[in-house]
Amino acid sequence: MGRVLLSDLDDAGINAILRKSDLRPRTGRTVTDKAELLQAIREVRDKGWAMVNQELEEGLVSISAPIRDRNQRIIAAMNISGQANRTSPPQMVKKLLPPLRESADRISALLQRR
Repeated sequence: MGRVLLSDLDDAGINAILRKSDLRPRTGRTVTDKAELLQAIREVRDKGWAMVNQELEEGLVSISAPIRDRNQRIIAAMNISGQANRTSPPQMVKKLLPPLRESADRISALLQRR
């Protein structure tokens, strides 16, 4: 969810946060290079959702989508996580991303009416 939340910032804002962050590896797949992480966040910005494949915990795959306020600013994110040995990343995207995005969009729409 962090990449989704950071994707609403411009590159300068992201870099300011990354400079202050302890980017130590949690698994062998954790992205710790700041330039690589910035590029991953840019990709999230373009796609409108994020996937993290076993970067925080071995076997844990998650996808997340933004929740936006009436000004289209990202104020929260929704996440679905699963076990990599049960649901592959491509399967998660195919089966779970559409309902995740639909749910996030519904919540956003409700917030935007307030």
